Amino acid sequence: MTINRRRLLAGTALATVASAGCLQADDESGTGNGNGNGNGNGDSEPTTAVPEDPRVDEPPYEIEEQPNDPDEWNQLYLCENMSGDSDLEFQPVSAPRADLLLSSADFENEAYAVRALTSADEVREVFELGDDGGDGSGEEPEEPIDEIDFAENILLVVESGYGSGSIAHHWKRAETTDRGVRLHGCHMIPYERTDDLTARHSVVRVERPENVEIAHVSLTVDAERRVHYNSSEDVVAVNPT
Repeated sequence: MTINRRRLLAGTALATVASAGCLQADDESGTGNGNGNGNGNGDSEPTTAVPEDPRVDEPPYEIEEQPNDPDEWNQLYLCENMSGDSDLEFQPVSAPRADLLLSSADFENEAYAVRALTSADEVREVFELGDDGGDGSGEEPEEPIDEIDFAENILLVVESGYGSGSIAHHWKRAETTDRGVRLHGCHMIPYERTDDLTARHSVVRVERPENVEIAHVSLTVDAERRVHYNSSEDVVAVNPT
């Protein structure tokens, strides 16, 4: 079943860090889950969650309203005018779906999560890989994700939900930060969407910056809202109303 164009999420949202297992820490004495993120040397993890501020803002670029015509619809309209000036090389990679964080989150809210994997061992903890590093289908992968050169790269596992499974992530640029990396992108929205309720995820190989402490994501989810979250926070819940 498909539905025609509609505004998926309307209005400006007030966002809060919530959900079972979601970390709440706002000082250096707090404790939290590093989600597999080290400092680049693999010998330490962040000890406190660092909430994004702001959690939600307006996209800092123009987003054109789309015509109600399937032949003229641009499914990348949320990213069309986003800067693509990336200072880190990055590439989405195919990977088997496995231990994702949003599978048990609250469907009443929007939910977001990102993890930065910095070693083959961390990859094997998240993904169910076959003996060849693939998805167990018997087909040899072009590049097994547990054989990526982690001295030069990291893997970001980015999740967002919930809504039509026909909506996917599209990534436009990756920037270095003082403590890691920030990935910028948007939801890629087709004119016709499946009428289901699911979470989306993507796996992105990013050139390894000097420091790998926190991976940030800035995801444009509709014409009025861009959501920010990072790998120190575990699952982030956002109230869309």
